[in-house]
Amino acid sequence: MSWATKRSWQALGLLAALLLPRAGDAGEIVAAGAVSLRGPLTEIARGYEQMHAGTRVQLTFGASSFLAAQLRAGAPIDVFVSADARIVDDLVRESLVDADERVTLARNRLVVMARPGLSPVPRTAEQLDTTAIRRLAMPDGAVPVGRYAREWLARRGLLERLLARVVLTEHARATLAAVDAGHADVAIVYATDARLARTATLAFAIPAEEQPEIVYAVTSTRDAAPGAAELVTWMSGDAAREILARAGFDLP
Repeated sequence: MSWATKRSWQALGLLAALLLPRAGDAGEIVAAGAVSLRGPLTEIARGYEQMHAGTRVQLTFGASSFLAAQLRAGAPIDVFVSADARIVDDLVRESLVDADERVTLARNRLVVMARPGLSPVPRTAEQLDTTAIRRLAMPDGAVPVGRYAREWLARRGLLERLLARVVLTEHARATLAAVDAGHADVAIVYATDARLARTATLAFAIPAEEQPEIVYAVTSTRDAAPGAAELVTWMSGDAAREILARAGFDLP
């Protein structure tokens, strides 16, 4: 099955699941979050449930651009957590999310990972443009990490030269998986995802002065279920900040 076909089936499956009528559980909140937040957001949601008896937070994860498309299609999402603040800006303009509830949740950084056995391992941006690097993993530019990676490569004057070598991935975690499995020689990933690598190794950290501005934003949606705004507040509280910091995210 091709990547495009697989993604199409996944998209249809998630859309079908989210578009199902609610089960009538007045204590359920549906939160859609960037896949790079899967671990900490799951922990944050479970903590919220423990402090709010009778409330269940149903989580779904994916590329922020894909989840935003599901929201536009009518999926019953109550809380939206994006890895790109620009996506939230667009949803605010479309009156699909509550601008007053919007909170900056965290920040991230980019690093370059190398597949196991790659030699020589690139240590600078310029060394990505060598014969040793035949496959570079990153998502489409509509996906936040794909946009950030392209932004950095363009600033270094490398984007056009490397586009022919790009192996497209679905989202942030799939990008890490591609280099972990050796399907790509290198990948540009979030620093927080790099901590989860199984076999891939850090090639180099992109210098702070070259980093794109990576901002995670959270907000409740229009006509959200009761408790959604309170969950947004919880996500930006002290307990949640501690969880995010432990996962390697920078706090606003």
